[in-house]
Amino acid sequence: MNLVTNANMTKIPSAVVFVLCLLAVPAFADKPAPVSAPIPATTAPVLDYQAGAAAYDAGDYAKALRIWQPLAEKGDARAQRGMGKLYEKGRGVGRDFATAIKWYRPAAEKGDAESQYRLSVGYGYGLGIEQDEAKAMEWLRKAAENGQKRAQRSMAKGYEDGLHGLPRDPDKAKYWYDRSRKPE
Repeated sequence: MNLVTNANMTKIPSAVVFVLCLLAVPAFADKPAPVSAPIPATTAPVLDYQAGAAAYDAGDYAKALRIWQPLAEKGDARAQRGMGKLYEKGRGVGRDFATAIKWYRPAAEKGDAESQYRLSVGYGYGLGIEQDEAKAMEWLRKAAENGQKRAQRSMAKGYEDGLHGLPRDPDKAKYWYDRSRKPE
């Protein structure tokens, strides 16, 4: 028989100690378990956004919508861009340019270059929003400055040919073409 010694140096059978421990468990059962440290806010949305992106790439647009919508509503610019893409392309939802713009705008305002480019296209062609060449150029320039390659090529072409209200300027055209070829 195994014995345990208590503070008074009295020997107690190990089985009794075990039973006493089991009887003590219900006293702590109503207390919450210790909480581990939460995942930092910057890490959790990354994982969720990426899961939505993987679902989108796999063609599971309903799953992408379920993942991205709550994130987008909380202000995640990548998820807002994803929602805009779903509505612009009509993937898993009815094609709706106005709703796409609704999602692209806040992401664009946060500096998301792809959303800035998509908003520029919306203004340029009047897709989901009233056509406005000045606003189209404003968002196109922001997108180009933020590294969006198609926007940079559009800026280059605009300066090369004097399009979109831009003057012909070979030096600026070369700048934008060169920048569009560099990895960001």
